Amino acid sequence: MSFSGQDVIDVGSSRRGQAYVLGARVPLDNANWKGPWDCAEFASWCAYQAYGLIFGAGKVSQVAKAEPYSGHWYDDARTRGQVIRWQDALKIPGAALIRAPAPGKIGHVAFALGDGERTLEARGKEFGVSVFDGAAQRAWSIGCLLPAVDYAVPATVLLSASAEAEAAPVGHLWLRRPNFRGPDVVALQRALAAAGVDPGPVDGAFGPNTQAALISFQVMRGLEVDGLFGPRTAAALDLSFPIRPSAVDEALFRELRKPALATGFVLAAADNFDAIVSVRKSGKTYTAVSASGHSFIIGSVTEFTDDMPRLGLFQGKTSIQDSLRFGSYAARDFAAELGQWAHLIEPTLLAESGARFATLNTYDRAAFTFGAPQLAAHTPEQNFVVYLRALLALPDAQRHFPELALRANASGKITVHRVDGNLAEDLEHVVEVIRPNGKRELQLARLMAFLNPSATAIDAAELSVAARLMNWLRLDPAAKRLQIEVFIDQMRSKLVHAKARVARFDGSDWRTALWIMDILHQGRGSFAELSAALASANPEAALKRLGWPKYRTRIETVERAVARLAADGVLEGFAV
Repeated sequence: MSFSGQDVIDVGSSRRGQAYVLGARVPLDNANWKGPWDCAEFASWCAYQAYGLIFGAGKVSQVAKAEPYSGHWYDDARTRGQVIRWQDALKIPGAALIRAPAPGKIGHVAFALGDGERTLEARGKEFGVSVFDGAAQRAWSIGCLLPAVDYAVPATVLLSASAEAEAAPVGHLWLRRPNFRGPDVVALQRALAAAGVDPGPVDGAFGPNTQAALISFQVMRGLEVDGLFGPRTAAALDLSFPIRPSAVDEALFRELRKPALATGFVLAAADNFDAIVSVRKSGKTYTAVSASGHSFIIGSVTEFTDDMPRLGLFQGKTSIQDSLRFGSYAARDFAAELGQWAHLIEPTLLAESGARFATLNTYDRAAFTFGAPQLAAHTPEQNFVVYLRALLALPDAQRHFPELALRANASGKITVHRVDGNLAEDLEHVVEVIRPNGKRELQLARLMAFLNPSATAIDAAELSVAARLMNWLRLDPAAKRLQIEVFIDQMRSKLVHAKARVARFDGSDWRTALWIMDILHQGRGSFAELSAALASANPEAALKRLGWPKYRTRIETVERAVARLAADGVLEGFAV
């Protein structure tokens, strides 16, 4: 049987007018599926229905396990299909057009109608499934001819994967590596800020914060949500396309390009304060060095993918061993001051970080996570930012972080600010972002950018901040104590809230309180699930099952620590 490119168009056209939902899951073998669709699911469903071909759905042979994704389409095009220039694909009925999801970039898949201009695709929430004009003015990475399909194209069209053309039409901006930089990006960032969407620092670089702001703006205005600056987004922002930077944009970018006077690390103070003066790299591992010559490992480079591919710091076995010099949490050291709470939190700290005060990672969506409780930087009014506020109230704060200060924001609340001369930026400004997986989330985008400017690179800022925080733990015991006090305050608040939301939980049983606290801190169970567990014949066993077997190691760590607490009897009589 001979297949043609027109076959996939005929199949897909039968779904015109149906709804688009980002991340929708589609059973490829369901010929009667009528939506919702997302772009990759639609394209893979069309390919399966037209040709019986599992394509762009991961390395699977069973249709039930297929997980369509634009990145899989890109990979399959290069390994199983025939890569051609996207400009040529537009002239071939049924050829696929693929925009690859490079780090942080939202991908897309469509089918060409063959007239050099129109496509069939599940395009976005505003558009749904339909045929669209203007494909030649949009950004694509490659074209692809599917295997076993006769497209009847001349041999001159076929190119090897190494010869693919991935250039976007002039004027488009998106998140790529290296980042787009220039006064046009400054203009875009200023326009986003003026529209009420925070792009992070106006730095002239189209990085993760700018992309998140652009996506948020597209959602707000009902535009195609692709993280790509094109003509429609430009019009909505009242910008020209391509962007023509103003004299102010040009001047700001020139100022940004001036060489920095400092390296991003704190220099030794005149009073012999033992500040961090350098960070050295050996292989994939970074080591900080203080003015006195004291050195310690910060962490090593790792790659990680959650809602996008990321690059950051983590602490492996060698780093963990080295970080023990900063100390580990032991309840007995804090019980006299903090009472039974010192014992209640110990199992969770052991499960989070081995109870190490200097635990660090910068590789996941939180951008920066620090301390024995693993305090994440992305959450407003809790976790890391509360700890940072407490640190900045200590006497030596200006020695460790001279660029930070506690100041009143526009609402009169005391928050963390970055200070530069007479300018002060509120790092606790809350931004609603649309993550690459489509989920909405309130984040501290400015604080995240200060701590870790790039999700796809190791830079001086995150090394400097991490080194200085670890050094603070080394020099001042108060920095360790504050980690624990902040964590206990947050856990107390969570448990008080749980008493109002979880049926049958009154806070009088320490075992139940401890398990609920750990579950809520990690986020592996909802209030409804907690209520159901407490209604079971064996509540403690039911609480342990939440998150099993995915979090088996953590749950077993907590379980062993709970057994030790029970044997010691230190929590008898505890109540929330």
